[in-house]
Amino acid sequence: MTTTADFLPQFVHKPPNFAPGQGSRYCNCGYILLELLIEKITGLSYRDYVRRNVFDRAGMADSGFFRMDRVHDNVAEGCDPIRDGSGDVVGWKKNIYSYPPIGSPDGGARVTASDLERFLRVVRAGGLLSAKMTHAFLTPQVVDRRMDGWTKMYGYGLWFHVDETSDVVFHEKEGVNAGASGLVRHYPGRDIDVVMLSNMEAGVWDPMRKIHALIVSGEIG
Repeated sequence: MTTTADFLPQFVHKPPNFAPGQGSRYCNCGYILLELLIEKITGLSYRDYVRRNVFDRAGMADSGFFRMDRVHDNVAEGCDPIRDGSGDVVGWKKNIYSYPPIGSPDGGARVTASDLERFLRVVRAGGLLSAKMTHAFLTPQVVDRRMDGWTKMYGYGLWFHVDETSDVVFHEKEGVNAGASGLVRHYPGRDIDVVMLSNMEAGVWDPMRKIHALIVSGEIG
């Protein structure tokens, strides 16, 4: 599975969850279909398009699509603990069999924390999208769920933590899979970016909760 079209047999036979415009649900298949459209329109492969139009334009010099069956400098290997019945760690398991051999549209690009922070700054400055699309990208679009004292909303790629006064506390994109987790978050009211990457599935969530508490309490920023 090394091209975007290779993923189609996994889901093309499945019925839709709802009619277009009648609901919202996170689905990796949407990214596969989006990139097939981009490949058709531009004549470029997904990876070449992202390199030219995202990594190069945003100055993300250390990011790329690196094959998992080759050795690359400064690329961390993912792993997760193996636990016994009592929860004690008795070994470690690499994630090399949990992914395609090279990154796909629904995830798999290798990036650094500094490159992700740079990406956020360039997007906010209008360096990747038109003014209209930049505004839309940074604006909540649909309600996902009501929480205790706040609302989770989806946007075009990001999700938003919206408080009871309709102010955006932060927006973020996070991801998790075997042997990897990552999060990039911006607090617009405080102009703070937080980026956290881990080569473990559960690596970023507890530290991020503690950082969030420090930010909203005013101890940071």
